Amino acid sequence: MGTYSEQKEDKAGLIISAAQKLFGLYGAEKTSMREIAEGLHISKASLYYYFPDKENLYKAVIEKEQAEFLGTLEKNIIDNSDPAECLRRYALNRLSYFKYLVNLGRVSPESISDFKPLIADSFRNFREKEKKLVMQILEKGENIGQFKTRDTYETASLFLDILRGLRSVFFNNKKLVSINDEEYKELSRRVEAATDIFIKGLMYKK
Repeated sequence: MGTYSEQKEDKAGLIISAAQKLFGLYGAEKTSMREIAEGLHISKASLYYYFPDKENLYKAVIEKEQAEFLGTLEKNIIDNSDPAECLRRYALNRLSYFKYLVNLGRVSPESISDFKPLIADSFRNFREKEKKLVMQILEKGENIGQFKTRDTYETASLFLDILRGLRSVFFNNKKLVSINDEEYKELSRRVEAATDIFIKGLMYKK
């Protein structure tokens, strides 16, 4: 048997996983704490002991998915020796992750407006962790003589801003709240093209 804190952490993990599935099926705004408790066969009082409200549980789910996403990307960086290819994979994996969140109701306009004040810090921390991963790619490129940058932090920030900008413009122009396969292919082509242009600008010229 683990310690009390370990048991509490395990229970919280089970709750987060259950909420993650229900949010994926029905969207965060349409999933109640009662439904999550019933799915786990626990009382609402027990659920509220671990999470005082749905907003905090939603935040925990978002942070779990962010950690899984960053972990996958970090592994791709470690396993790939070509920094340019790492940037391409990063851009497309990031887009795939965003499609997953949007289409499963994680970040619909309704849920973001409801929960944004609480999860703002989570997204800020997520962006900083993203920058650190992109900086790792850029630094690897510099170390092997493939890239040349003035400031890896600023360059990483610019790269992520470009990716966010492309996505935002695409969604705003088409007035989308979700994205189908054809639209995803179109956006992927734009992201690939922008990433290739960015990489060409980074290439070290003797």
